[in-house]
Amino acid sequence: MSSGGVLGVAVPGSVFNNVHRTEIGKATRDLPGDAADGVRDSFAGALHVAEHLGGRPSAALADAAGNALGSGMNAALFIGLAVVFVGGGVAVALLPPRSQELSDERASRETR
Repeated sequence: MSSGGVLGVAVPGSVFNNVHRTEIGKATRDLPGDAADGVRDSFAGALHVAEHLGGRPSAALADAAGNALGSGMNAALFIGLAVVFVGGGVAVALLPPRSQELSDERASRETR
């Protein structure tokens, strides 16, 4: 059971990180190395760098950071949702109906 919890965090987290870094990477092409690293490290770092840029580049970077964060969250949540639906489908397909379990239990009591 603990491996399911680990995978439940690791897989969506990896998807989020991959999508976020890809999206934010597009916005850091024209930034100097230190500033680009700050933007890639975190959303707060991106907003901090955007604050120091000023003007139109600031707004564009802040928007790109917000969009990258949203894209990453959407992708991670979609993966989580897909896992829930697949798991539910597998459970419905493979688990016996509850009424059958109760009937089998009653029958075994009556034969004792």
